[in-house]
Amino acid sequence: MRALALACLASALCLQAQPRTQEWKLQNGLRVLLLEDHEHPLVRARLFLSLRPGDTPPGRPGLAPLFHRMVVHAETADLKPGDLDRLLEDSGIRLTQSLGTDGFSWQLAARSRDQDQAMGLLADRLLRSLLDPALLELQRLAYLQRLEHPEGSPRERLRQALEPGARATRSSLGAITLQDLLAFRARVFRPDRAVLVLHGDLGLEQAKRLVLLSLGTWMAQEPGPQEAPPPSAAAAVPAVPDEVPRIPDPGAGLRVQALAPQPGDLAPEVGALLSLLVPGEASLDPVRVTLGEGGLVATLDSLEGSTGAATWSQLVERLEGLRRRGFNRRDLDQARLAWFGRRSLESLQPEAQMDRALAESQGRGVREDRLGALSLDGLNSGLRDWLDPAKLRLGAAGDPGDLDRLPRPDERRVGKQAPGDPGG
Repeated sequence: MRALALACLASALCLQAQPRTQEWKLQNGLRVLLLEDHEHPLVRARLFLSLRPGDTPPGRPGLAPLFHRMVVHAETADLKPGDLDRLLEDSGIRLTQSLGTDGFSWQLAARSRDQDQAMGLLADRLLRSLLDPALLELQRLAYLQRLEHPEGSPRERLRQALEPGARATRSSLGAITLQDLLAFRARVFRPDRAVLVLHGDLGLEQAKRLVLLSLGTWMAQEPGPQEAPPPSAAAAVPAVPDEVPRIPDPGAGLRVQALAPQPGDLAPEVGALLSLLVPGEASLDPVRVTLGEGGLVATLDSLEGSTGAATWSQLVERLEGLRRRGFNRRDLDQARLAWFGRRSLESLQPEAQMDRALAESQGRGVREDRLGALSLDGLNSGLRDWLDPAKLRLGAAGDPGDLDRLPRPDERRVGKQAPGDPGG
């Protein structure tokens, strides 16, 4: 406990040196968070737009990724994509766009003297992208080619296949119309859904002026009429595929993976500590666990002479064993120490500071008082929920002969209550 108290004190002293978060809201509903840091003449910005259940209509999986591709490659009212790339390169401004499971994100970095130009480019890309039928057909074809001929190694494609969410198909992508995309933009691209985080060499009044000039005219639009998918289309696309992904990799050894999506109702403090504890848990060996956007990914490579079914069972049994056993008090204390150690370094990492400010604005931030009060039962309850075998998504990559000998989906050893399982 003395070590934990010292770690908390060190974290508190370091956090005092971090910029204070200043927050305000524009009349259009856009929330803005400012972290002043005048040590370097740089300004960073991150704009996050949340995705919510129901944003993608039934029968339209792939709508958000296709829209993301459209915005990345679209002309705007002022610039063609090639002109934007040259302008960014010449000015030294970095502007990127990404799509995660929870929303769209734009990342911006520029010298403080170029902040007006940089924010103007962000607004141009966000608000004035032109969607036209020719671009839709081009990006639809490119997306289909990526789905049918995935890029990367077979093992990278396996990781992609396990990502949560409904999988787009040729028929579902073919059903997406320009009206669907325009309605999606009106429904999702709203200032009252957005959070803008600013970090760097600008004061409060300067930041308010900057945001007002670039994004102050952003107004929510009313979604237009949207073509309803036929009833059969909605039923044809399950939220989770029934088939286990099997990625052929001739001549390679068998690799099996399980993805455990993080539960949506998991307390941030429990998630933070489990993210530190589970990947390094010795009892999982030889299973390796990493963290990704979709959750925990457990990987096991088959040993020479081992059957595919045995490898499959070993992976599931290692995870289930940890789930039944849980962690002890020492594990909990060590994880707290590690978390406070990482938090104390945030003053040196602007991106981490912005991540924290964004998470706190969405109610996903870790609070030190709740972390200190977290019980061992609360930690292990979260572990049982996260590693619930019925929620695991399993897949494999390897020689086609080995893949054919793997159990079918209804034969997987998951979802069965083990004797003495407190989570059953």
